[in-house]
Amino acid sequence: MPKIALGDPKCTSLASHESQRVADQAWEALAQAVAGCARVRVSRDGGRTFRKRDERALTAARPAGKPAAVLIYGNDGMCQTISIDLDSSRGGVPQVHKDFEAITRLLENIGIAWFADESPNGGRHIYLPLHERMSFVDASELIRRVAATWSTVDPMPMLGLTDGCIRPPGAVHKTGGVQTLLGDIKDAVAAVHMPTPPHKLEQFAAVLTEVVTPTSASSPVRHLQSVSPAGRLREPDGTYATIARTGTWDPDRYDSASEARQAVVWAAVSTGMTFLDVARRMKDGTWPGLAAFYARYAPEHRNKALSRDWNKAVSFEKHRRNNNSGSSARVGTTRGQETQGGGVHQRIRAWVNVVEFVFDDSRRDDLAARAVLAALGEAAARKGSLEVEFGNRSLALATGLNQATVGKALKRLSDEEDALIDLIRPASGVRAALWGLRVPESHRDYAENTAWMRGRVRGVRPVFRELGLPAAFVYAALERAKGSMSARELSRAAHLGGTTTREALQVLHAWGLADLSPNGRWKIGTASVQQLAEAFGITEQVAAQLQKYRQERLIWWHRLGIVRLTDSEGSVGRFD
Repeated sequence: MPKIALGDPKCTSLASHESQRVADQAWEALAQAVAGCARVRVSRDGGRTFRKRDERALTAARPAGKPAAVLIYGNDGMCQTISIDLDSSRGGVPQVHKDFEAITRLLENIGIAWFADESPNGGRHIYLPLHERMSFVDASELIRRVAATWSTVDPMPMLGLTDGCIRPPGAVHKTGGVQTLLGDIKDAVAAVHMPTPPHKLEQFAAVLTEVVTPTSASSPVRHLQSVSPAGRLREPDGTYATIARTGTWDPDRYDSASEARQAVVWAAVSTGMTFLDVARRMKDGTWPGLAAFYARYAPEHRNKALSRDWNKAVSFEKHRRNNNSGSSARVGTTRGQETQGGGVHQRIRAWVNVVEFVFDDSRRDDLAARAVLAALGEAAARKGSLEVEFGNRSLALATGLNQATVGKALKRLSDEEDALIDLIRPASGVRAALWGLRVPESHRDYAENTAWMRGRVRGVRPVFRELGLPAAFVYAALERAKGSMSARELSRAAHLGGTTTREALQVLHAWGLADLSPNGRWKIGTASVQQLAEAFGITEQVAAQLQKYRQERLIWWHRLGIVRLTDSEGSVGRFD
């Protein structure tokens, strides 16, 4: 194989426009080779964070002016390039150079093709293109061993299945400048076309420092005994959902990745999911961690392996339920949404119209207040009443805002001269505050003479905890639209500024929640807000938040003398 010559970065002595041209060429030629899927995250805070909400389709065009990082793993839980990140904060630039020389010398001795880039702060990335995509389980074990061998290697980018990302050659760096390709671009492209076969990678791994990884740890398997009998729940609980989404598992609970995998499949069976439910989540990227567990099998054999695990899980669950037939099963609390019709619902919809009217351009920045009102409106529609008993915690759950923000928004709204809500009864003891939806007299004519908006009365969907409130209001406007809309029309309908609306549309478009037609008009996309929330891990966040609030409520009831807390966690009993 041809040796990749290294030297001073080519663009250092060129003019600024020439540097940008070289960076554009490097990105176009190599970014998609580094990425595990065709997705890129563009940072909005100067490169400090690369959030899921700022993800978009990866193209040959380099994002100009903003740091960008490509995702290392795909929806199948596999990568196509091993990215070794040498961080200058882990020992300084001289140590980075020393480790770089040692790693590349070893790679060349084995015959592994590679290319590399350098950041303005002296850190370096080494990229190893792979002949066969590698699973997250295997790649994470390899990078841990690399990090244990060379001190400046940061393993974290390769250890994040859903959020692991790296700046490829040509990407803007947070300190200014770009990731500069080391050597000639032709040599880097040649390395891409000479991917590393598995046996070469095994030779590389054989000389690395042994480390204790989850697959080599051993301890008793206790996961089944610790799970309560389950009824028909919509999703597995947070522990199993996290494994399915991230591919990470507790070595104190499972001896191997295979056992963790089987636990997730059993959890899906026990909650009433179907085989197709699981297969779909693995295929569409909702559960990339579970998909990574099956990456050891050839693509044509993965469904067969899943089928075997599924049948084992079904047999085990039947046996478990037969043994527990005398005990009561835990039943999920999920229920269908109530119908929204009748006289009181007409008044609720009239109130929603007034809310939209009041939050015009002069109040468009008060997003927290809009979110709180939307949550109260949805709760009123579900209950079929203009009065809603809702505490700050419940509203925090419904909106994704923190309790303090909710409290400030409620006070601000109820203190207004033409208030949209009334505090009928403050919170007292175990009772939450009782709020009434109110149409101010000054807006009564508008409420009575304006057609209701299309669609159901909805609050803020959980997925917008990640995608942001502006995206939530733009999405709501698209849901209500009778046809496609221009960005300017959406700005008016969502009561947001033009720039905010365009940014929200980019976020929605990146996740398939908004579609752009060739004539520049927007319509609602085909992606599911429920599936995205699950893929983002928001279902687990909400469950954890709910559990936290339940514990806080028990403590409060204990202080009131209504219940006593026992030694058993979460168990309560009434005082006699």
